Amino acid sequence: MISKTLKFGIVVVALCAFSVTNAQDRKKPDPEKMFASYDADEDKLISLDEYKSKKRKKEMEADVLEKRFAKMDENSDGSVTLEEFKASMNNQKGKGKGKGKKKE
Repeated sequence: MISKTLKFGIVVVALCAFSVTNAQDRKKPDPEKMFASYDADEDKLISLDEYKSKKRKKEMEADVLEKRFAKMDENSDGSVTLEEFKASMNNQKGKGKGKGKKKE
């Protein structure tokens, strides 16, 4: 009886681990698709106007959006390339909800 219970427990733990792993894989956003959703005129660049006009789940103040855009626009040329966008996404990993590194 203990052997069957133990085997069942191992199977349940394995299934839970597999489910959690799959859920994490599905949550990873595709940078190219996200970039395309911002690039309304399809010129392979995101302008500040395009960035600000994107619909979001949570409404944000214009100055907050402008600051975020400025951080993404590494060369300050007024537009964000796919490479800058990807770099910004990589820099944001681990930030938020207390996960990011504290600045000293």
